[in-house]
Amino acid sequence: MGMLSRLRKRLESRIEAQPERFAFAAEVPAGHHGAICRVQVQVLVEPQQDGDRLRLRAHMQTNLASVLRPALRRATDDPIGETAPSASRSLVPATAERAAKVAGRGLQRVLSTRLAQRLTEPLLQRDYNTWIEVQASTEPLNEGAHSLVPQQEKLAELGIRPRKPDQSGPVAESWGGRTASGYAQLSLLQIDKSDLPPDLQRRFGAQPFHMAAAIVSTAERK
Repeated sequence: MGMLSRLRKRLESRIEAQPERFAFAAEVPAGHHGAICRVQVQVLVEPQQDGDRLRLRAHMQTNLASVLRPALRRATDDPIGETAPSASRSLVPATAERAAKVAGRGLQRVLSTRLAQRLTEPLLQRDYNTWIEVQASTEPLNEGAHSLVPQQEKLAELGIRPRKPDQSGPVAESWGGRTASGYAQLSLLQIDKSDLPPDLQRRFGAQPFHMAAAIVSTAERK
């Protein structure tokens, strides 16, 4: 009875445990043009009866063509202007807009060289996006990491069929192709406990471990 009582209390404590959430966002603004770079991250940890499940989602957006390129052009075309003299002796800090113009003009000078233009021109013609989704679990899953692969129905519509546990093959797979305005690439990673190094497997003991990660990257011409 003592063992059954301890097992029941353990299950009840897991059921009563609340999910843990974490999220943050950051961006590099470029005035009214928008954000040159934006990052968003969300993490969710959910206790289950036989383990824990973690989900991480991240999105990184880099707007080189739609934001950085017009911001650099405006920094070149618009004069910075002189700061009006102050009646007091105190130092007047520059406004955020003027500071952005100064930084933009400095960057434009660097990019105006032939070598920099040759290297950056292809980059400044495109916007880049990367989506990452990671799911990990310490539950015993019948299909292992395969059951954690996100959006499997949509992947099947694209003709993408991730490796199943009874199939041999690499733990990482990748597909790529052209889109209407650029290029897209999808990478999948499936890892079960048996795929880990022996030392790491021993650290998990009898506890299972499964993880699946999907990375989607796009480059779109603007």
